[in-house]
Amino acid sequence: MFLIAIIGVTINGLGYFRLKKGISQNEKILSWHLLEDILGWIVLLIGSVIIGFWNQPIIDPIMTIGFTIFVLWGVFKNAKETFNLLLEGVPEYIDIDEVKGSILSVEGVKSAHDIHIWSLEGETDILTAHIVVEDKYLTRPDKMRQSIKSKLEKHQIEHSTLELESEGFCSGTECIFELKK
Repeated sequence: MFLIAIIGVTINGLGYFRLKKGISQNEKILSWHLLEDILGWIVLLIGSVIIGFWNQPIIDPIMTIGFTIFVLWGVFKNAKETFNLLLEGVPEYIDIDEVKGSILSVEGVKSAHDIHIWSLEGETDILTAHIVVEDKYLTRPDKMRQSIKSKLEKHQIEHSTLELESEGFCSGTECIFELKK
């Protein structure tokens, strides 16, 4: 049991140190799983020494319960982040108000709406938005988009789809309410 625990710690340790700097959700979960394996093998190692030298079999269920609580804590931690990805939630490290403020700081931008930000795998952040622009800036839409995208890069948003709208243009649910007036 002692020798198997040493081999388990070594193999899982090598895998963990190779993946621990991962950015994507898959890499984070896999490195966490390897860390759990390492700690499980260390618990087994300590338990085998205590049981072998001091004949204390009660240590086995105590360590098992403690390790199970640790594993469950990791499951809930990773499940929260995974659900946020699956539900296309805004990543925790992005502040939508700051992003909107950056968009509005671009010369010629009047307003922004229908802003959606999510991450594909915890690494690549994506934004879609409708941007209302002064009419004179619509003559060069690519330049306007590039100005906005350079602001978005400061928020680590790597991919964006921007729909530029003129000041009088109406889209979405706001149009329905305006037409009824």
